[in-house]
Amino acid sequence: MFQRKPLREDLHKEILARISDGRLPPGQRINESRLSSTLGISRTPLRETMLGLEALGFLGSHMGRGFLVPPLNVQEFAEIQYVLTDLKPLALSLSFPLPPGRIMELHNKLGRARLRAKTPGPERIDAVIDMIHPYSRLMLGSCSNSLLAADIARLDGLARRYWHEAAVMGFDPTDYFLSHDELYELLRKDHREDAVHYWRGHIERFSAEASRHLPNPPLND
Repeated sequence: MFQRKPLREDLHKEILARISDGRLPPGQRINESRLSSTLGISRTPLRETMLGLEALGFLGSHMGRGFLVPPLNVQEFAEIQYVLTDLKPLALSLSFPLPPGRIMELHNKLGRARLRAKTPGPERIDAVIDMIHPYSRLMLGSCSNSLLAADIARLDGLARRYWHEAAVMGFDPTDYFLSHDELYELLRKDHREDAVHYWRGHIERFSAEASRHLPNPPLND
């Protein structure tokens, strides 16, 4: 797959992408030999990368059985979104004023995502996913607190596979994009307090809607 020996960052991104889009399914043990062969790398850099992803919470492991993608659990998703409901508006408040070039980029990304969402299948799913992390990163690209922005990026990464599952299972993005239109207008007009307040409500509303398409946690015996 890789045309050159991948940098650690390249491999990190590739494994995350496979977790996010379901090519590495939740709850399934990862066949390291098969995956290293598919990626065209040795098992040593692959294992180093997976150890790093385990430390970040993207992978789990069992003694003697290797790595696996943790099962999806709506409770975990709710906990992630609960934290992001506070962190994202705070980071946005530290990002004003957004540069004109970034405002234009946000507008263009929203337009492209809306067009892709009209196409059924993978394109529609990817359009939803593309509005979570990349759009958030654009909005928060001017955040004056780099540690805060890094924490948000990590939590967005953990939530990405949940959003993918919700989109696969029928999450309708129509109102989601309309809400982003409203947020964009507040950003464009540099209405800081209104934008921060609106984004908090946006996260709460659509996290709850996405949760309805996710598996419930198992009952304790």
